[in-house]
Amino acid sequence: MPADLDLFYSRKDPMDPRLGDLVRRVSRDHEDALKSAQIAILGVPEDRGIAANGGKQGAALGPEAIRRAFYKLTPGFGVNFDGLSMIDLGDIPVGETLEETHKALTESVREISSREVFPLVLGGGHDLTYPGLKGLVQGLDLREGQLGLINLDSHLDVRDMSHGITSGTPFRRALTELPNNALLGRSFVEFGIQEPYNSPHYYQWVRDQGSTVFTLASVGTRPMEYFLEASRIACDDTKAVALSIDIDSVRSQEAPGASASNPRGFKAPELEKVAYLAGRTDRIRYLDLMEMSPPLDEHNRTASLCASTLFWFCKGFRERG
Repeated sequence: MPADLDLFYSRKDPMDPRLGDLVRRVSRDHEDALKSAQIAILGVPEDRGIAANGGKQGAALGPEAIRRAFYKLTPGFGVNFDGLSMIDLGDIPVGETLEETHKALTESVREISSREVFPLVLGGGHDLTYPGLKGLVQGLDLREGQLGLINLDSHLDVRDMSHGITSGTPFRRALTELPNNALLGRSFVEFGIQEPYNSPHYYQWVRDQGSTVFTLASVGTRPMEYFLEASRIACDDTKAVALSIDIDSVRSQEAPGASASNPRGFKAPELEKVAYLAGRTDRIRYLDLMEMSPPLDEHNRTASLCASTLFWFCKGFRERG
């Protein structure tokens, strides 16, 4: 269904335009809108996967809160949003089961990406990344080893499916279940992982797949330098790269509204700079932003950080050659 019209902020002042003035709100019958769009925003108000993983629910409200903050922002300076065609397709209808929601997200991302439009997905639980990736693989018709993937996160999220779909399973599924074996371990990078919050068993499993793990400790004070290396790895011998951002990768001082916040993590300006670099990277063809939970937020700090992250990604996207 279309995003709530009230979220599209406007000062009704041509001297002070906001993103709510520039992003087009479209209905589910969006075939014509996709013909001219470059980026399509899609919300998924679903957090049952977080509950299934023993986490705190609330991220289902994330897409609305992120939009409310994002559409209040200006188009920026210099090479700004002017000329960037963005549409908001509203939210995926939540199914009676988590699997139904996943299927609907896959179908939507497949349609968006098959038209050479960039899918920008707002969650929701991190389990939603898998159906988003599946839709991307189908939409771009990616074959074996043609997908690269970067997960910006405190957690590895490679739990097995012994307890069904949870927010802890998306990247194991991506490595083992995607169509055409599109993602190989060598093209998967875990970025910002925090050692105290991850099982050594799952760490070893990721390493056994041939994947790269950059821990928060190893990245240290050089996140941009290491992200460029992560991008190089994910882009090497692939046709498309997906970037998934879990907002719990940022320290709780600046992201208290993460579903699983903790005191350590990236600083807000570091995340924004990484998002800008990702936006400028032509090979990156998909972005999702996950696990922002408004009930846990304080003074909308996390929603504002998510909005500024999207801003810098889109600014970088606008600067692509």
